[in-house]
Amino acid sequence: MSSPVRRALRVSVAAFAAAALGACAEQLDAGSACPTLCPGLSVPIVDTTISPVLAFDTTLSGFPSIGTEEGIPLAARGDTLDVRAVLRFDTLLATFTPPNDTARPVTRADSAVLRMRFNLTQSRLPAWVRFELYDVDTIADDLVPAAVLAQFRAGRLVAQRTLTRAEITDSLRFALPSAWLLQKIQSGARVRFGLRLVGASSVSLRLHTLETGLPADLRYYVSPDTAVKQVVAALQSGTPLEPASLAPDFRDYAVVARNALPSAGALAMAAGGVPARRSYLRFNIPSWLLDSATIVRATLELTQMPSRGYDDRDTVTVIGQALAATPRITDLFRASQVLVPPGLFVTDSIRAAPADSGRRTLEVNGLLRVWKSAPDTALTSPQRAIVLVQREEGLHGAELRFFNSRAPASVRPRLRVSYMPRVNFGVP
Repeated sequence: MSSPVRRALRVSVAAFAAAALGACAEQLDAGSACPTLCPGLSVPIVDTTISPVLAFDTTLSGFPSIGTEEGIPLAARGDTLDVRAVLRFDTLLATFTPPNDTARPVTRADSAVLRMRFNLTQSRLPAWVRFELYDVDTIADDLVPAAVLAQFRAGRLVAQRTLTRAEITDSLRFALPSAWLLQKIQSGARVRFGLRLVGASSVSLRLHTLETGLPADLRYYVSPDTAVKQVVAALQSGTPLEPASLAPDFRDYAVVARNALPSAGALAMAAGGVPARRSYLRFNIPSWLLDSATIVRATLELTQMPSRGYDDRDTVTVIGQALAATPRITDLFRASQVLVPPGLFVTDSIRAAPADSGRRTLEVNGLLRVWKSAPDTALTSPQRAIVLVQREEGLHGAELRFFNSRAPASVRPRLRVSYMPRVNFGVP
């Protein structure tokens, strides 16, 4: 997440929290004097369904943003999905200092290895897998994936290693050509690796990133003297230059070479996939419900649309997160990253397989109480919206789809509410 979005998140979450505290002060009882003053008085609970309930909805693509990935979903799934990784080591020291000596230039890079670690959860491993490592350094714009993908070609292959299924563990030491690495060090060139998988059949596994705390590193020796320690180079990116705050985000990231998952279509909204999609839902809650009633329960009802593609039988989880973004953030992609922590105000989750269908629900009564205490017209109030997010976003090829507000009335989103009408108590 870029720095401007992080700052917006802190400000917006603070505003949301203030609104929440106001909402929590609401009392559902009428006071201890009521039974004495108003014997026999009962307040009915009314059930109603609001449809349509959405003022607007859309599906946004491109999540998670570069620099926020909780792992890279390396995949080679035939003609459907091809995801690769880029690992950058832009700064390698050209000199070293032996103990009790002066600095001298690096003239060797022995026993060079790239060490990577994997999360094998939900991996698909065929009989054998070939790991291919390419030199993907290019002067092209960092934001142009096609320029990086063009470097995955035979003339740029640095090394490769083939392992059987039994040999694949959660760690891999990839031997590098010492002469190649030394030339990079002495010329001051950048070392940028592109990692691609090739399998006996479909293959996928997750590469740990900086965000998971287990990033890749580059190791080599610059001297035969055992007193000179092994060099351990960490991931580093010197670009993009403007804005400079984005450069750290590009230390390791995923690049999608192919994604053949069909579009969700005009009548659906989606959550999941690679790169992941999020659904943005903006609500239109009747003013009488927020102003003149006490909400007992509110349930958002969605109808899942079955989708066919890869991993359509794999069960995944989608959650709803309330926006902390205020109306000042008009870019929906940015607004959909400024969110209240999961589980706060929008409870429950939707766990299903993409090929499933039927009614799905999320409890949103806490959210409606917050919106009741925060005027919709205030620029400091959160947007009356939520996003649907896959819990393991960007790490799974599957996505869930739901009918949107443009679908037929029988399957479009609706809000089922139980509420107590406002009662004005007085002294008889």
